[in-house]
Amino acid sequence: MSNVTPSKSVEWLQLELESGGTSLLLLDCRSHELFESSHVETAINLAIPGLMLRRFKKGNIPIRTIIPNHDDKEKFNKRCKTDTVVLYDESTVDWQDCGAQGSVLALLLQKLWEDGCKAFYLEGGFVKFHTEYPEHCETLLDSSCPSSSPPLSVLGIGNLRISSDCSDGESDREPNSATESEESPVPSNQPAFPVQILPYLYLGCAKDSTNLDVLGQYNIKYILNVTPNLPNMFEHDGHFRYKQIPISDHWSQNLSQFFPEAISFIDEARSQQCGILVHCLAGISRSVTVTVAYLMQRLNLSLNDAYDFVKRKKSNISPNFNFMGQLLDFERTLGLHSPCDNRSTSKEQLYFTTPTNHNVFQLDTLESS
Repeated sequence: MSNVTPSKSVEWLQLELESGGTSLLLLDCRSHELFESSHVETAINLAIPGLMLRRFKKGNIPIRTIIPNHDDKEKFNKRCKTDTVVLYDESTVDWQDCGAQGSVLALLLQKLWEDGCKAFYLEGGFVKFHTEYPEHCETLLDSSCPSSSPPLSVLGIGNLRISSDCSDGESDREPNSATESEESPVPSNQPAFPVQILPYLYLGCAKDSTNLDVLGQYNIKYILNVTPNLPNMFEHDGHFRYKQIPISDHWSQNLSQFFPEAISFIDEARSQQCGILVHCLAGISRSVTVTVAYLMQRLNLSLNDAYDFVKRKKSNISPNFNFMGQLLDFERTLGLHSPCDNRSTSKEQLYFTTPTNHNVFQLDTLESS
């Protein structure tokens, strides 16, 4: 592939899809949350959990093993050597700018080339394609899908995820260190409207933040946007106050550093007797983490109680595993009592890495019986 530009344009992909895409195998290497929220039609999700990234880099596992869906795995096995394979992430324009040796996109490209596949990446990624051709994108969040298991308490790990994107790093733990919910997809019973957590506090997704009727119905004048790149849709019309927290849903991100200003912003909305919407992309991880932190500090709830409080209001929440670790640290900082502090038998240690202010990661444990 060294003499061939390993990319395809969004215009090329649109024409392929319009013509039926019979010889196209499309791979989405973003996190499961982003894929569920929206993806290019016919795409297969190929997110690599952070805990598997190290082994994958060493070449210990084939690509097919990271495809959780059986039908998608069969589709990949049958067509990866004969079809044109196109990968996309969120917004990569030049795959080498994203780190030729380290990014998930580049890692998958190299692996596919080594396996003899005719593989390319999509210039500009999903963001550019969705902007130009939204009619060729679809979501899984509107479909009703019953949960495969009953809700777990906060220290159960069935709903915890370690998501990966172009900036993935390595974990010191092997894949069997913890269970990851990419293997058991998050229930997609996304509410049609933002969920009222407190009389003035609403939890929702990106779609909610762009719906003027919904915002007006709930007297929402404050919007806390917990994403690095989603626009503040009505920022310049003078009727809304925005705060943006530039955090991706990725295991390396330190969301806890923004807890104080997020909590202060929510309190400001309350003091003005206005509603506030806390949202991320899908409304299940980053915005949930901020909401739980707010309940812990303002209502003096333990992590377990605050999480369960939100879970009862919105059943499909699924915070990033390391965000949960940061909430546990926050609980300790607040000096709150948690039931997990009294556990003395049958303790299982679950590991997470906490990012510090100097891009150094310390290994912590989350204890569960």
